[in-house]
Amino acid sequence: MAVYTLHVPAEDMPGDPAALGDAVLLKDGFAWGAFIFQVFWCLYHRLWLVALALAVVTLGVSAGLQWFGLPSFAVTVISLLIAAFFALEANGLRRRKLERHGFRPAGVVVADSYSDAEARAFSAWLDTREPGIVPPGRTTPTSVYDQPRHKVAAGAAGTHPVLGLFPDQEGPR
Repeated sequence: MAVYTLHVPAEDMPGDPAALGDAVLLKDGFAWGAFIFQVFWCLYHRLWLVALALAVVTLGVSAGLQWFGLPSFAVTVISLLIAAFFALEANGLRRRKLERHGFRPAGVVVADSYSDAEARAFSAWLDTREPGIVPPGRTTPTSVYDQPRHKVAAGAAGTHPVLGLFPDQEGPR
C-alpha cells in the first residue's frame, strides 16, 4: 500500500467536481522515474531549477571524485546514492512546486494502485461537498449537491444520484 496526496487549486470549494479537472494526485515515497531519468524527469515535470541544480551537482561530484583518484566503482556507487536520495525527495519537490503555483493539499489516501487512490481521493473530495451550495461561476444547479437542502431532504424529483456516478460506484464496505 502506498500513500497518495490530492492537490487542488486553492480557490476551489471542497466538493466542487470542476476542481477535479485540475487536481493532481502524488504518490508519497520513492519515484522510480526520478531515480532512472533524473534530469529528464525534472524537465518533464517542469522543475527547471531543480534539473539545473541536479545536473551541476551530479557532474560536479563525479568530476570531483575522479579528480581525487577514486576508482570508477566508487564514483558509480556515490552517483547511485545521489540518484536514490533524489528519487526519495522528488515528489516532495513536486508538492512544493504545486503549493507555489496556488494548489493546496486536499486529502491523503492509502491505496494499492494509482487508480484506486484516484477513486478514493476523488470520492472523498466529492463527499465533502455541502448540499445546497452552488460552486462559484455557476448560476444553475447541475447535480443533487447543487439543490437547496430542503429539496434534497424531501427527496424532490431529480435529486437522486444518477446510476454510474463515480462516488457511488464503490458502495459501502
